[in-house]
Amino acid sequence: MFVVQVGPLTIPDPDMHPLSTYALATGQSLNPPVKGKDKHGNAIKKQYLKGDDRLLMIPGAGNILVFDALERAWRGDSLQDGQRSADIMPASQIVVPNETRSNRSNAYFPLDYLPQAIGMKIAMLVNLSPYAQWQAARISNSILYAIMGCFAIALLPRWKSLMALLLVIPPVAFVASSLMIDGMIVALSACMVAAIAAAAEGKHLISLPHTAVFGVLAWALACEKLPYAFVAVAVLFLPSAVMTVRRKLEFVGIAAVLTGALYLPWSVLFGSSLAQVDVSHNVSVALSHPIPTIGKIVHSMLFLGTFAYLPTWYVAMAAVLGLVWLVAVAYTVKQHWTGQVTLASWAGRHRFLVLGLVIAAAEIAAFVLFVGLTWNDLASMSRFEVFEGIQGRYALPILPVFLLGLVVVDNRNGRQPALAH
Repeated sequence: MFVVQVGPLTIPDPDMHPLSTYALATGQSLNPPVKGKDKHGNAIKKQYLKGDDRLLMIPGAGNILVFDALERAWRGDSLQDGQRSADIMPASQIVVPNETRSNRSNAYFPLDYLPQAIGMKIAMLVNLSPYAQWQAARISNSILYAIMGCFAIALLPRWKSLMALLLVIPPVAFVASSLMIDGMIVALSACMVAAIAAAAEGKHLISLPHTAVFGVLAWALACEKLPYAFVAVAVLFLPSAVMTVRRKLEFVGIAAVLTGALYLPWSVLFGSSLAQVDVSHNVSVALSHPIPTIGKIVHSMLFLGTFAYLPTWYVAMAAVLGLVWLVAVAYTVKQHWTGQVTLASWAGRHRFLVLGLVIAAAEIAAFVLFVGLTWNDLASMSRFEVFEGIQGRYALPILPVFLLGLVVVDNRNGRQPALAH
């Protein structure tokens, strides 16, 4: 429905996701950037792309929020005709950015757009129209998301239906069927949670290949957006009966080596992000006034939880998901209630429930802090202002984290973990 009803360029940040896909599909992701300063004094790197103006000029693009795009799916997307107009335009070669079109193709690690680039490259090889090329890119993104989602559901030992529900709610389904990377982050987070649960269920020590899978997943999440890799910390809390200290060190080493060898060099040489304020000044303000800054972060997190700026149906969906999760938590705790439980023993048994909540809070705080530093003037903000620039889609990859405590429960009667039924 989303592929048919919503144009491929009707998404947040159309100068970033489509052009990053085009850059990878045409082998230009590592074009040497030109260093400079933006109007706020931040160091930036401009990457220039050369190619078909029908694609690089992205006619009819709409920089809108996800919930706006979802509403367009029901009533029709008025921007689609403009996006289809590229099919009747004569092809010519241009370079972006130029005076009329910006380009943020080096905002994220190039391999983040591999699913989209595969579809676009195939469409290019068979000479499909520009609109069809964008559609092919989002379809291939959807296919890989579906494969990874099914893998996560199959690997998860319990609560498969709840994982499936999280993976198909409208906002997640839309981002997974778009040119954005958010859907793949959700899928990677789900796979990490499922892999942890599968390891916890095992009756034997996990192997080096299983450890390598953890490391690769952690690296992939860090490449997408660093805060979402926090879920990988849960691997270090697996019981020693299934993962020894040596294996945990190997996991950290694999993730660190991949990050150091691939992501960090790209970040230093090519990566650049958009900011609306002087980031270095914001950092100095935050370090000079840590307590007020923390207060602004917490206040913005609480505001995010109120869904005050979202439509009624979105709030209702979130309320239903929250209620389902609370019922699942109550059922899990009841299944493992022994009658004589101290706070310490309860926390030990359900440490992954506590850990999941801590990780979710840390991920939210991290992206709120990032938005605060890059899009808001901390010095001029009052203590009770909410950060501008926070989008609800940032919370979507965090949803699978809440399943950790439902699936992994340590019975504390031995070294082997028990799983929620």
